[in-house]
Order: sequence, then structure tokens, then C-alpha cells
Amino acid sequence: MPPLNLSSKLTLCLIGGMVIIFSALGYRIIRLHRENLEEATYAAGDRITETVKRSTRYGMFHNRSDEINQIVTSIGSQPGIEKISIFNKAGEIKSSTDESEILTRVDKQAEACRACHEHDAGSPQINNRAVPHQLSRQERTRIFTDAAGHRTLSVINPIENEPGCSNAACHAHRADTKVLGMINVRMSLANVDSAINASRRQMLTSLVAAVLSLSAMFAALIWLMVYKPIHKLIAGINLVAAGELDHKIRIRTRDEIGELARSFNRMTQELKAANAEISDWARTLEARVEKKTLQLEQAHEHVLRVEKLASIGRLAAIVAHEINNPLAGILVYARVVLKRLGRNGHAAAADEDTRKPLEIIAAESARCGEIVKGLLQFSRQTKPHMKPNDLNAIITESLRLVNHKIELSGARALTECAPALKQIVCDDQQIKQALVALLINACEAVPQGEGVITLASSYDPDSHVARIRISDNGVGMDAETREHIFEPFFTTKEQGKGVGLGLAVVYGIITGHGGEIEVESAPGRGTAFVIRLPERQELDGGWG
Repeated sequence: MPPLNLSSKLTLCLIGGMVIIFSALGYRIIRLHRENLEEATYAAGDRITETVKRSTRYGMFHNRSDEINQIVTSIGSQPGIEKISIFNKAGEIKSSTDESEILTRVDKQAEACRACHEHDAGSPQINNRAVPHQLSRQERTRIFTDAAGHRTLSVINPIENEPGCSNAACHAHRADTKVLGMINVRMSLANVDSAINASRRQMLTSLVAAVLSLSAMFAALIWLMVYKPIHKLIAGINLVAAGELDHKIRIRTRDEIGELARSFNRMTQELKAANAEISDWARTLEARVEKKTLQLEQAHEHVLRVEKLASIGRLAAIVAHEINNPLAGILVYARVVLKRLGRNGHAAAADEDTRKPLEIIAAESARCGEIVKGLLQFSRQTKPHMKPNDLNAIITESLRLVNHKIELSGARALTECAPALKQIVCDDQQIKQALVALLINACEAVPQGEGVITLASSYDPDSHVARIRISDNGVGMDAETREHIFEPFFTTKEQGKGVGLGLAVVYGIITGHGGEIEVESAPGRGTAFVIRLPERQELDGGWG
């Protein structure tokens, strides 16, 4: 059996819901109608007993049995009344439409008599303590069903003892007697049952007709509003899957189905655009691969540079420690010999020839000592002392340290620091050392008396990175120089003015903080160093 589609499921659910609701509603209506008819019948029976009691009151008061029988017979001949009986307090039937039961006694244990005698211990008279002065309708009404299924309504109405009756000379009723007898009317409920059955049939017929009519209407609406649009969507999806990306679904409704169709059309447009982009990627794949390859090569070069610096740093540390002590000894002994020669002020000319080589030895030993000091600084493996620092304060302190150098070069120092810059976790002394080295290089690169050195700071909240930019209007650098400026012992300065360790140390400090340093420069257009320091809580290791 094939699975049901959505339209069939909706139709079945609606029909099932209607059947349940209409069935419950019909059952409730039929029950209310039946209760109303029975209530009307109870009221009619009550009115008939009251009519009999009032019609026979005069005859009872004057003890006219023939008149009472005639009234009872006349009222009992009305359609729907099966029998009317009047019996006294002893249970003896005094008048009845059924002449055969006159002067007979009723059964106190019968269902119609239980309301008055359910507490009676078998007394032949109606017990005034057991029979209330005023019985309720439920106590005075009973429904009997015979073997054939016909229902009969039995209504009793007490004949109360009135003052006129108890004081009359013809009666011997005491004033404390409340009830003198009963009037019993039996009415057929055939007409009521017939009306109820007819109402039930009409209700069922109306229910079936309503369910069929609404089912047909709902089926048509579901086919028009659900099945047909969904069928169009399925057909459109199959066409798009086959490659027809220009296919559009024309559904003009503003409901969820219409929104789904519009979303489908947008999807096809995006698929078409994506397909065009994929085609474009296929056409330009070679260029993109070359670009990514170049980026990978640059990243590889960066890794090699870091490894190279690390290797050179370890080698420099070993060499520096090995030659530092001999150099110190040579310098000390050269200075000692020079002091001894200085004490001999009138020494021979041969002493002057000895002094000059010693001075050269001392000067070159001191120069070698400075180189060794730079090597030790470059190869230092100490862990930075990390704590939150204000970069603006570090920039201000670095400028103060090189202020004399800037004044000697005749340059101007400008600051463009962002206010309320977020604190960054770093080693403030190492960052100052890096900034001082870059500022000194800038002072040496700018033209005498016309130099402008600018320091700027900023913070990017998206990438959580602080940025320091040191720029100058100096001579600038070409591309080949930019590639090697961070390598140890690479320098563009004149012989004797530098050993090329300053920028290598700066590079080690910045990368040791997990940051980056870039250079922007061109011949004749100045140089700018951009330092990026990440926001972080702690540093896992040192730098080298």
C-alpha cells in the first residue's frame, strides 16, 4: 500500500476531527432534547394531578363519589393518560379510571410508593412521620418500563388536610393529620420516545450530510491550497536537480506555501550564482594556486627565519661566552701595559712605537667586547616578566630615553596615541628596548634638521590586538634590504657604526611576545615599522 501524501493526511485528520466533534455535539443535543421533553412531560403530569386535585376538591369536601368518578373519568380520557387513581391514607383506591381496582388496596412496597413508605415498618396507614408534608418532584415521579419496552410516567400528588376539611361535620379527620390520601396519574411516554427517536434520526442524517459536505469542501480546498502548490514545488525541485537553475515557481499566495516558493526561487538564484562562481574559480584556479603558493612560501620563509634566528642565537651565545673572557683579558693586559708606558714619560722613541699597537689592541678589544655584548643580548633566553602595562606610558618613556638623540639630529617627534588604550600583558622593559632601538634607527635615517618621527598607538577590539606604528621621513629602503633587515649582522650603516644586531633583537622581542612586526618602506619615502601585540593573560615561554 503506497504511503499517504500530505493532502490525504490533512483531509483524513479534518474529517476525523469533524466526526468526533459533531458526534459529541449531536449526542449532547439529543440528550438535552430528551431531557427537555421528559421535563415537559413531568410538568404536564404534575399539572394533571393538580388539575384532578382541584377539580375533585369540592366533591371530596361534600363526599360526592359519583361526581369525583365522573371528573376522574373525564380527565383520564385525554390522549396520553393511561390511568388516574385516587386512594385514601389507608391505601384503599376510592376512585379510578380502571373500575376493576376501585376499593382495592395499593402495594406499599411498590416502586411508586417507596418515596412515602421507605421508612414505614409495615403500618397499614400512611405514617405521617415517614411521609413529608411536601414531597419533591423527584419523590413524586417514577418511570416504568413494561416487557414490551413501553415507558410509563407515574406521578403522585398528596391530598393535604385543609382546615375546612378537618372542621367539617361530615369528616372525622384530626387537625394534626397532614395527608388524607394520594392522586396517582399514569401517562404514556410513547409520544416522547417517538419524538426522541425522530430527533435522533434527524440529527444523524444532518450529521452525515454535514460531514460529507464539509469533507468535500475541505478536500477541494486542500487540493487547491496544499496539494497543487506542493506538487509545483516538487516538480521545480526535480527540474533544478536536473540542472535547470533558471526555473522559477510561480506561486502568488502570501502564506507559508508562497514564502516557501519565494525561498526556493532565491535558492535557485543563489545556486546559479554559486555555480557561476565555481566556474570562475575553475577558470582562475591556476592564478589562485600561484597566489596561495606564494603565501605559503612567505610563511615558510618566516618559519625558516625564526629557526635561523634561533640557531644563530644559540651559536652566538656559545661563541660569546667562549671569547668574552679572552677578550676581557687582552683588553686588561693592553691597558696595563699602556699605563706602565704612561708612567715613563721620557721613554725612548721605541716606546712610542710600542704604544700605538697597544692602543689599537685595546680599542679593537673594546669593540669586540661591544659585539660580544650584543651577541649575548641577542641570544638571551630569559622569560619575559609579563604583566598588564599601558602602551602609551611605554611609548612616552621610550621617547624620553632617546630625546637627546632626537634633539641632536634636529628631528621632531610626534605622538598619535589613542586615548584610554586598553592595557596589554607584556614585559615593559623589553618593549621599551625594542622601541628605543627603532627610534634610534629612525634618528639615524632622517635628514639632519628636517626629520619627522611619528609614534601612533591603537587597539582593534575585533582582533584583540594592540598596534604601535613608528614612522619617519628618512631615506627608506629597497625591497632587497627589507628582506634582510631582521637578520643578525646585516647592516646598512658605515663600517664601525653598527654590527647589525639591533633589529634582530627587536624581532626576537616582538615574536617572543606572540606578536608581529612588519616594515613598510620605499627608497626616498621613509620607513614605518608596525608592531602588533595580542591581548593575552600569560606567556607560555620565552623568546630567542
